[in-house]
Amino acid sequence: MIDFEKLDEYIELIEEGTIPEEMTFNEFAMDFYREAKIIPLSKYLRNKNKLKKLPKIMNMKKAGEILTDTYKDVTGEVSTFLKRKGYKEIPQLNFTIIALVRKVDLISNWKRLLSYLGGEKTIEEINNSTKVQLFPGEIEKLEVFIKEELKINDEELNWLLTKLKKIGNNRNLSRALNKLNRQ
Repeated sequence: MIDFEKLDEYIELIEEGTIPEEMTFNEFAMDFYREAKIIPLSKYLRNKNKLKKLPKIMNMKKAGEILTDTYKDVTGEVSTFLKRKGYKEIPQLNFTIIALVRKVDLISNWKRLLSYLGGEKTIEEINNSTKVQLFPGEIEKLEVFIKEELKINDEELNWLLTKLKKIGNNRNLSRALNKLNRQ
């Protein structure tokens, strides 16, 4: 049975970036996951109009799932991996580091988390390292295709790419353009 009052309280705490005093971050994340795993959380948050911190809340659920699965790891694969990396027990996460969790396997998530905890890379560097880099030949083919389809020259293509980058970096601008495009 879902305790919606507790779930709403936890969501408020996550939005504020705090955890209950009697819990560690990991305990809180796992407890939140147990409360939220039964329902489609993103739909619930949209219905409650909790869109501002939706990614943070969804990352918290994923972090709780990773921690829960790590504690339940019957094969011992994750604990062995963590021990090899110098962690005798599961490291404490925080609100900053959960931005790294993804819908991939446990080991891949722990590799990402530990590279940040170990000071090897920043969150931005880790997230950028998973983006696909194009080869020069692929870039050239894409540019030719776009110029032919849109019937534009190099200068217009550069202008378009600059504007698309600006749109991609500004969520509000992107939403406004999508709304206009639907008209």
